[in-house]
Amino acid sequence: MVVADEGDWRRRAELRALLRMCRTRKAPSNPGTGSLTQKGTATMAGLSVRGYADLERGIAARPSLTMIESVADALSMTHAERSALHVLARGQDPPMPAALPGDDWAQAGHQLRSAVARVNAPAAILDEMQNVLASNTALAEWTDGWSERAPADEKNIVLLLFKPEWELLLPDIHDLRRVAVAGLRYQYVRSIGSDRFTGLVDRLLDTSQEARELWERYVIGFPQRRYSFRFRHPHSGITEASYLTGQFTPRLAMMLILVPPDLVSPWR
Repeated sequence: MVVADEGDWRRRAELRALLRMCRTRKAPSNPGTGSLTQKGTATMAGLSVRGYADLERGIAARPSLTMIESVADALSMTHAERSALHVLARGQDPPMPAALPGDDWAQAGHQLRSAVARVNAPAAILDEMQNVLASNTALAEWTDGWSERAPADEKNIVLLLFKPEWELLLPDIHDLRRVAVAGLRYQYVRSIGSDRFTGLVDRLLDTSQEARELWERYVIGFPQRRYSFRFRHPHSGITEASYLTGQFTPRLAMMLILVPPDLVSPWR
C-alpha cells in the first residue's frame, strides 16, 4: 500500500478544488442542480463515472493527455486552468515540467545583481514566488525602504500589495490584489510539493480577510507579465505607471516599474 506524502495530499486537494470550482461554474447550464455533477462531467468528457471520480480525487493512474484535454473541454477551462489541470493530474504542463518538491531557493548571481543595481527605474530580480532576490536603490525609494528593510521571507511582491498603507497610494488596489493572487495560485500548483510555497500562502492568508477570500474563491490565472496601473501621488495626483517582467529562466525574472520621468517617490 502506497501512502501519500504531504505534498501529494496538497496536490490532491488542489486538484479536487480546481475541478469542483469548474463544475460549479457550469451550473447555469444545468438549472436547479447547484453544479455540474461528476456523472454529468464524465458523460460530457466521454469517460466512465468511476474514471472521472478517480481523477477528481487525484488517484487516477497515469491519466492520458486525451483524458485531461477532454475534461478541460467539458468544463470550458481557461488556458491557465487547463495548464494547472495538466500539472496537478499528470505532473507536467507540456512542454515545461512542474517544479520538483523541495525547499531549494532560486539564486540571483553577481551579474544579475549588478545589472539590476544599474537600472534607473525601480527594478528587482524575482523568483517564481514573486520574492525579491535583488533590487536597486530606486525600488527602495518607491517602496519607502521596504525592499531593503523587510525580512527575506516577507520580501514578496504579493505580500506587499496587502499592506494597508498601499490602499491610499493605489486606487485599483483590489484589482491588483485579485490579479496577483490568481497568478500566485497558478505558481502554487506548479510547485505543490514546496514547503516554502506553502509557507508563503500561510503568510498571505494571515494578512487580511480580503486575502483569505481571494484565495478561497480559487481564481487561477497566468502571472501577469505586463500591465498598467494608477497610483495617487501626493504632489502630482493620479498618475499612470507600468509593471513589466522579463523572464530569464522559469524561476527567475527581472521586474521593472516604469514611472513618469523626473517624478520623485511619493514617500518623499
